[in-house]
Amino acid sequence: MDVDCKLAFEIIDIEGDVMVVVIGGGYEKAAAKAMHVFKGPVILYVHNAYLNFNKRFLKRWQSRILFAYNPDYATLNFIKYTSVNIPYYHFPFASDERIYYPLNSEKHYDITFLGNANSGSGRQKYIDKLIEYVRSNNLKIFLAGNGWDKYGYSSQLVQSGEQTNLIYNQSKICVNIHNDRQYLGMDTEMDANNRLFDLAMAQTCQITNGERMIRKYFTLNEVVAADSPAEWIQKIDYFLNNDKERNLIAIRARERALLDHNWNKRAEEFIEIIASNLGLFDAKNQNVNIFTLIRRQIDTVVPPFYLIKEIRIVRHLLSLLGLYNKK
Repeated sequence: MDVDCKLAFEIIDIEGDVMVVVIGGGYEKAAAKAMHVFKGPVILYVHNAYLNFNKRFLKRWQSRILFAYNPDYATLNFIKYTSVNIPYYHFPFASDERIYYPLNSEKHYDITFLGNANSGSGRQKYIDKLIEYVRSNNLKIFLAGNGWDKYGYSSQLVQSGEQTNLIYNQSKICVNIHNDRQYLGMDTEMDANNRLFDLAMAQTCQITNGERMIRKYFTLNEVVAADSPAEWIQKIDYFLNNDKERNLIAIRARERALLDHNWNKRAEEFIEIIASNLGLFDAKNQNVNIFTLIRRQIDTVVPPFYLIKEIRIVRHLLSLLGLYNKK
């Protein structure tokens, strides 16, 4: 099945047989405007269901929607979208073997972490332990992103792609830190980041957290994971001092990424999902009553109600009550 893709930046640029739009995070207005212009079947890239599930909006547009997808494989997504008769697919990130690949380079750094020091609930406890461990053992660490100046490291940015791959390959260990919300549990959220796959494809020894989530994609012999900062540091220390095992972990991680987690494979999977659902879309059944049409028009101008929790004072109150988890 040959597929051509076009990225539209303006409503007037929309064309094709199937359209992909984003909803969640307040994007419903833009999605509704696009769906008013494009009359064919629509695929939704959605936010995590426990945060941004907009049932009324989805029910109004359900007849136009082929399926919804997201990197999160928590059961709540499947339950929620089934409730409005929309198929949901877990569609994880992947990596490009033309960008991330092994290099025959010297190891200039003991540990590397390319990530923001300021963002992500729960990441701080890992970062604090990491900095303490590096200083007490006089190790060489490479850090990139904002917020590292508070630890005495200058803030710096690394260009994604060739430069990132070089730094990964110059490092004995690359750490990865998911925030608490990304692995809340099978019933809420299990959402691995893209770094997981890029580090594997670059053939680095990766030590991350969110172990149950990681095992969905990699075995314990491919990516090392621990869910407490103390155990996480212990594993970093072990693999820093065991070159042979560290290299084997890196090699096996790339083998798995090449086999199961490259973008070509994801593209093939996505095309198969489209093909299996496209036959179910019947243009003759797109007639809806006048009230639904009016509500759809309102969707183009009225922001979704769930955004009320993003008002600072509301978010603060919900956080105190344990009802809001910042990513």
